[in-house]
Amino acid sequence: MLQVLASKRDGYPLISAHRGGAAYAPENTMAAFVSGHSRGADLLELDVQLTRDGHLVVFHDEYLDRTTNGHGLLGAHTLAELRELDAGSWFSPEFAGERIPTFEEVVEWSTDVGIPLNVELKTGPYPFMDVNLAVKVVEILKKYDRIGDCLCISFDHILIAEVKRRAPGLACAINYTARLIDPIGTARLAGADILNAHRLLISPDLTAAAHQAGLGVQCFCDNPAEAKYLARMGVDFMDADHPDVIKAAVRSIPVEEIGKPISIFEGK
Repeated sequence: MLQVLASKRDGYPLISAHRGGAAYAPENTMAAFVSGHSRGADLLELDVQLTRDGHLVVFHDEYLDRTTNGHGLLGAHTLAELRELDAGSWFSPEFAGERIPTFEEVVEWSTDVGIPLNVELKTGPYPFMDVNLAVKVVEILKKYDRIGDCLCISFDHILIAEVKRRAPGLACAINYTARLIDPIGTARLAGADILNAHRLLISPDLTAAAHQAGLGVQCFCDNPAEAKYLARMGVDFMDADHPDVIKAAVRSIPVEEIGKPISIFEGK
């Protein structure tokens, strides 16, 4: 199966702090990443987009309105314009003044503290499906020698194929929320290493088939009972807004039960 991040794996799923741990701090800010790291996350999940002038910033939504005091499409703004925005006050007054970080800032900081990144490449209406997003993500990860311990994921499987073409050693996942006829074949077409499916699409048969094919399995799960159920099915990575809670839940299971599914109604 995956060699990437194997040194951190001890039989239990790796837990990724979703958007840095969105339950505890304003998502996709440095405050969130520091919090996620301090809470014991194995990886930090983040979202990357291109600005109008071609810079990589860490931000989830297509529009600025929900998590900043700005308005309109993120991709219609320059980096300088985005850096003026408050990305923390919406969450809590204590985070007033948090800024939208650049991808390079987060990569540099995460290199210093020694935590892997789970990088989602976002696509939006502007710039539309720009392959330069994949090109620049790979360039920065190479600059900081992070190809071997980071993960790239995306709903845009063409971007994943481009990442793998430029950095074959960089682990990648295809995200999907539909029931695919052939998820393993779809992963193969993109060159991906991991199936990142909606948790309701994951079954013992899927995890068994993925592992037999040498693929990992990933999902988002922020419910402790469901997380234990998914761990017993052999899920390798979980993204969570409460990474400490989910990590404690899955590690409450005896390690010999990992990969041995039971009914979710038994997974208390």
